[in-house]
Amino acid sequence: MRGLHRTDIEVIMADALKKNNIIFVEQFPIRGKYGYIADFYLPDSKTIIECDGEQWHDKKRDNKRDAVLRKLEYKIIRFTGTEIRTDIDTCLNKIRHELNFSGVL
Repeated sequence: MRGLHRTDIEVIMADALKKNNIIFVEQFPIRGKYGYIADFYLPDSKTIIECDGEQWHDKKRDNKRDAVLRKLEYKIIRFTGTEIRTDIDTCLNKIRHELNFSGVL
């Protein structure tokens, strides 16, 4: 990670991904004119995981961003801070489902 501040939910997600041997890149820059940075990128499946802290996210802006990323052929999985803090296992099950669907697992 390039010296950026990690939120508590990003720390929880990174620890869970590591413990489950899921390969990821943290704070992954999306090249091009967009200037987006994905919280986590799973290169084997071209999947982006976003950890949405309740106070930092604008749903309308996030939907626009997701539409752009989908056009670039990324898959996006979003989790709220509450989901991550209270039920990381369910979050991991959703991630595993996507990886299975992509033929990675």
